[in-house]
Amino acid sequence: MLESFTAGALRAIRRSEARARLRGAGRVELADLVAALVDEDESRAAARLAEFGLDPARLFAALGQATSPPPDDEADAEAIPHSARFRTLLRDANQQARGHDRSRHVGTEDLLARLLLEDDGALFVGTGLDRDSLLDRMNEEAVGETRPIPIAAEIGPLELADPGEAIEIARILDASANRAREGLRVVEDYVRFVLNDPGLTRRLKEVRHRLAEALRGIDPELLISSRDTRGDVGTHIMTAAESTRESPRAVLVANFKRTAEALRTLEEYGKLIDAWVAGRFEVLRYDVYTLEKLTLTAASSHRSLGDAKLMVLVGGLPTIGDLTWIVGEALAGGADVIQLREKNIDDREWLRRAREVRILTAQAKARFIVNDRPDLARLAGADGVHLGQDDVTVRDARRIVGPNALIGVSTHDPAQLEKATLDAASYLGVGPVFSSLTKDFDAYAGLELVRRAAESTTLPWFAIGGIDESTIESVIEAGASRVAVSAAVVRAEYPRKAAAALRGRLEA
Repeated sequence: MLESFTAGALRAIRRSEARARLRGAGRVELADLVAALVDEDESRAAARLAEFGLDPARLFAALGQATSPPPDDEADAEAIPHSARFRTLLRDANQQARGHDRSRHVGTEDLLARLLLEDDGALFVGTGLDRDSLLDRMNEEAVGETRPIPIAAEIGPLELADPGEAIEIARILDASANRAREGLRVVEDYVRFVLNDPGLTRRLKEVRHRLAEALRGIDPELLISSRDTRGDVGTHIMTAAESTRESPRAVLVANFKRTAEALRTLEEYGKLIDAWVAGRFEVLRYDVYTLEKLTLTAASSHRSLGDAKLMVLVGGLPTIGDLTWIVGEALAGGADVIQLREKNIDDREWLRRAREVRILTAQAKARFIVNDRPDLARLAGADGVHLGQDDVTVRDARRIVGPNALIGVSTHDPAQLEKATLDAASYLGVGPVFSSLTKDFDAYAGLELVRRAAESTTLPWFAIGGIDESTIESVIEAGASRVAVSAAVVRAEYPRKAAAALRGRLEA
């Protein structure tokens, strides 16, 4: 990814690493990058900050950073990792800068733009910076980068044998632009009001705004003047399929297809005007394909797991009788999902146990998930598979378990949470929140990751790691509505009562 960054942006990243080393930190944080941008006197970001009132001394004091920049000679310095928020910001800056033009490089001003949006500019509070005015200026200039294409007064690069063809091409572009805008709005309304998903809503809104910017490359007056709705023969032709929709999902699917088709038309006929404009519609079309997959996956997951609140992880029990007794008690206590997690047994025994659990969960109308093994999940007829960060990818697992199975992914930091969402996981495991009796971890994500998940997605997710009756209240307060537990039920004296108590807390 960093190959698309300018030399100035790469220097700022190296300086932020040097600043992290200077303060003896184990990871590079966003505050290091803010200070590094100010260190780079000749960068565009530093010039913007100075222009809009930033006081460097107040900034360094607010961030707890040294006022003197670190030494430039860092060739022999030990590498220092980037924090999850730092990695996410670099990725967002790259996507934002290159979303309109793949040939563009990411500069220091792009890094600054993402920092200004981070936590509503909390990094710059008390520094004298007029953040809102700076953002307005940067937004105005971003819009100004869109090259107007003069096809109204002088047909310009639109070279057609008959001048009248320019009007007909404009009618095609106008109708397609309207279809794309309308389709995106219908999809966004579903994501916003049905799924209540802030992450997908934000992505769809960004695509709408980028579509509006791309359309500025076509003279809007020509589009409007060429519009002839009453004379459009297509307005009077409608198939039976267009006049009915069976479900909200059918509306969603139809409008994703409508949007993609309209973008393809804009792309193809846009080539008659300018290849650069056509290229922007092409990039948008591929982004819509990705959003369609993410949205339909989320919708399917909500249908499958919408009311599921309590997942119980079982495994490692001495006999198959112990296993089936625990599973039966957990289901009787209110568990919606059973995940079978076995270690150190042969595959034949693994599968035998999985098939027994499948029978019990099917009788209870509960979901059954197999841990780590998509092959055994398919053979056992499980509802899905749960993957760790070191297991096969979501894509490879999908090839084994099929298109309709649930695929869960364990996430331990915001970057992993974001990646699992983009990989179209069906649900997420978020944690570990606390230390666990059944599994050792090198580090704990804590309640901060629970809050991050609650704010960023409504894709079904389960908080996991050390959750029991004594800790579940704090997890719920952090935003979790689903939890995954193991020892709290499996090792309880009365597993049914333990599951019922946890379920009661979640429902309350």
